[in-house]
Amino acid sequence: MLMARDMARSLDPALLARDADITLDEWQADFVRSDKPQTAMLIPRQHGKTEASVIKSLSVATTEPGSLILIASPAQRLSDEFVLRARTTYNRIEDAPSLVGDAARRIEFDNGSRLLALPGDNDGDTIRGLANVRLAIIDEAARCSDALIAAIRPMLATNKRGQLVYLSTPKGKRGSFFETWTSNDPEWHRIQVELGSCSRITPEFLARERKNLGETKFREEYLCEFLDNIDNAFPTTVIERAFTSEVEPIWA
Repeated sequence: MLMARDMARSLDPALLARDADITLDEWQADFVRSDKPQTAMLIPRQHGKTEASVIKSLSVATTEPGSLILIASPAQRLSDEFVLRARTTYNRIEDAPSLVGDAARRIEFDNGSRLLALPGDNDGDTIRGLANVRLAIIDEAARCSDALIAAIRPMLATNKRGQLVYLSTPKGKRGSFFETWTSNDPEWHRIQVELGSCSRITPEFLARERKNLGETKFREEYLCEFLDNIDNAFPTTVIERAFTSEVEPIWA
């Protein structure tokens, strides 16, 4: 019976959510099943991007022995919270083997897989040395430094099934996440969820948020719009129009 269950989860990773008594939205289930090497998710606040990533992490950890899964974010507290949610979800799964290693910043499974929380290191120097990473999730990627992201990417180099995931709301028109999302690079799989698609959030709540956050913050957090920093002297669009590739430099 256990072997059949494990085989079913290997064939359909989203089944793990059902076994933990969690109902995934359609986009969440598609993400959990995806084998794309690079995924960027632009998702409004409280629409389930972290929960989907927790299920994907646990699916990889429990069906692929010896896998290394990393979670990074701009702050250690956020990474630790991800591990806590993963632990809580795992413990809801009936007949799940006991964890062999369980601490605030890591989970170790009986098949040799590990889930580690990385610190929000602005320059990335303290996290180097990890290798053969199967899944690296960068939470609130728009708020992570480019140096942190650059330090994590090479960790997937030697894993043939390695996957890198950015999940975030916007934070201005700058940084690796903004450049990735707005680029035309076809090697990135992009997932966007529209506000109002989550039945768990009521229109009344969103109306209160719009009133109390103000229009700018609401557009960023819930409508997922990349907005200029209010401290900028000139809007990004004005700066972009000041440059052209159609005129050759006089020194060429």
